[in-house]
Amino acid sequence: MFSVIVHGDTVGAEGVRRSLTDWLESMALTLAGGCAELDRYIGYYEPYATSHGALDRDLAIMEEVRIAARTLLEAAVAKRAGRLVEAGGSAEAPRAK
Repeated sequence: MFSVIVHGDTVGAEGVRRSLTDWLESMALTLAGGCAELDRYIGYYEPYATSHGALDRDLAIMEEVRIAARTLLEAAVAKRAGRLVEAGGSAEAPRAK
């Protein structure tokens, strides 16, 4: 079970998020849910020296990160309780890694 949150200030945040998600899924981990995956641009094309200040002031991203964390927690609790069903999760891989 995983959550991925990526932020950038120019280009590439979406590509990094997709790469990380693909890599984790290739190891048979499962994304906790749609709200557990996030990429955002903060301080778009602003100087690097001030981009951390832009991140600190961005209250919306902070709430999105909280939502992603709660999504991960809810999915983990449901899975431990046997309530989370992964479609095809019981299928055996045709090729061993």
